[in-house]
Amino acid sequence: MCGIVGIYHHNGLKVDRSIIEKMSYAIVHRGPDGEGYHFDSHIYLASRRLSIIDLEGGDQPIYDKKKNLCIVYNGEIYNFREIRAELQKKGHFFTTNTDTEVVLHSYMEWGAECLNILRGMFAFCIWDYMKKELFLARDRMGIKPLYYSKLPDGTFIFASEIKALLQYPGIEKRMYVKALDNLLTYGFNPAPHTFFEGIQQLLPGHYLKISAGGFVDKEYWDIDLNMPLFQEDEQELSQMLRYEIEKSIKYRLVADVPVAAYLSGGIDSSAVVGIYSRFSDQIIKTVSITFDHADYDESGFSREVSKFFGTKNLEFECNIEPEAILNSIYHLEEPMVTLLNLPLFLLSAKVKENGFKVVLSGDGADEIMGGYDYFKMIKAMEFIGRQESSFRKNILRSILPNIKTSLHAEIQYMLFQEYPVKYPALPYRFQKCPFKELMYSQEYKKALSLFPEDNPFFFDLDKIAHRSLIDQALYIEVKMRLLNLTLPLADKMSMANSIELRPSFLDHDLVNFVFRIPDKYKINVLSEKHIFKESMKGFLPDYICERKKQPLQLPGRNFIFSAEGMIKCFLSERLIKEKGYFDKDFMNRILSEYFTTGREDYCGVIISALFVHLWDDIFLK
Repeated sequence: MCGIVGIYHHNGLKVDRSIIEKMSYAIVHRGPDGEGYHFDSHIYLASRRLSIIDLEGGDQPIYDKKKNLCIVYNGEIYNFREIRAELQKKGHFFTTNTDTEVVLHSYMEWGAECLNILRGMFAFCIWDYMKKELFLARDRMGIKPLYYSKLPDGTFIFASEIKALLQYPGIEKRMYVKALDNLLTYGFNPAPHTFFEGIQQLLPGHYLKISAGGFVDKEYWDIDLNMPLFQEDEQELSQMLRYEIEKSIKYRLVADVPVAAYLSGGIDSSAVVGIYSRFSDQIIKTVSITFDHADYDESGFSREVSKFFGTKNLEFECNIEPEAILNSIYHLEEPMVTLLNLPLFLLSAKVKENGFKVVLSGDGADEIMGGYDYFKMIKAMEFIGRQESSFRKNILRSILPNIKTSLHAEIQYMLFQEYPVKYPALPYRFQKCPFKELMYSQEYKKALSLFPEDNPFFFDLDKIAHRSLIDQALYIEVKMRLLNLTLPLADKMSMANSIELRPSFLDHDLVNFVFRIPDKYKINVLSEKHIFKESMKGFLPDYICERKKQPLQLPGRNFIFSAEGMIKCFLSERLIKEKGYFDKDFMNRILSEYFTTGREDYCGVIISALFVHLWDDIFLK
């Protein structure tokens, strides 16, 4: 599925057909192959299809036999065949071979409890004619998006994409004032907020029930932090982890179309490719991206892994054109402080160009198993504090390679000390743009002062306090970075090219399993994802298991100089003053100094400001 939209009003509000057509059109990602509409006195639903399972019989909405219920659905249920067989034993009759119809019948049989047996990624809506009740649900990890808005006249609208909601005449296109400040504080705007005032996202692992009687938002799943930790030794745990990963990947191969896999040459994607090739009786297709900057290019490793597993590797160079930048912001629907959207957009375009609809990725491994430097930092903080300043620099440099001098090390250490580690929100404070207060215009500062500071955590921090600092940090990582950055980038950049991306490490059973592994096996001294590396020894080449993590990203300096014309246009003094977010004198000085000296720590300022202005141009103006 590519997307769903809907309008609900408990008083039977009449809606012009053209409105739902506009909303449905807004969620199309290049070349839809089907659409469906349902109209009732209370509910208006539409969908656009990207066919992965039952290519001929899956047009939506889908109804039950008596037409008491109908569903529109976005996603994939990997265990739908097992559920279907169980439902058939209970007397259910199916008219299609789709997972969509299985979701509908599961709801008929078990109600909201059906969510506990669905294994996959999804956002769906079910309308009950008899009860006049709307049921909306989102998958456990938040892989598939679902946005909604409650309007003053009682209308409730929802969609897979914000741009569909913006087509509704009752929506005012305004920026949520706190969103920009959140972006420059945490590196993203935390859920349930979006960049648009009055539009929210349904939280992962939650469902909504809406009727004339009220509005119920309930959590149906969360990571189980009360299960006892495993007592097995490292070798046993590594074998158990390997089995869980293999099971997760095998489920994600369910499709009636060919499945490709991304291959960067890192351990995450290499593990996915290796396990996929083991399950396939054919040569699998892999897709890799190269960079002309040696510090960012991993093509040597991806070629070696492709050769090792005998894949057919499709490799292409990352060339960014202005149109790709605009397209990526349009499909993201929110500005970012990262450039990762651009290679991901190009990767999915290449997958589509080569005739694929589904691709596997290694997304999620870093977030659940501790793949980032700040996890090592949390583990090392107490030890570092006991060391002399000169020795401290060497320890910090082994964790954070950008540290060059003892003074820089001391500054970083003081920054770490500034924030409480009891609840390790440190990774997100660490993302704070050091220039953000200088960036803001007086106009924006005044608007910001009228709002209280957002609580970035939609979950209860007290419920994780009994776990180790590493486990607390990993939990927050899943609820913060994964939900608000990693998954939106992956899903939206792939769906922009009608590609369904399946994150291979985000099966809920695998996630729960990992949270039962003692943290000494996740971060071992200063080795990240240690137990994962152990689980892949003997299966992956040693040089892949032992190499240091190299995140997929564009070199910021190269990007800024290649996009100099666009940057100077969209960050002109006139537009800075007109849009009113940033201080024109500060931004002029930053731009002038950067294009003269290339000062590296201005990259984030320039990229963030550019993306905010592009977002404003595309969606507000």
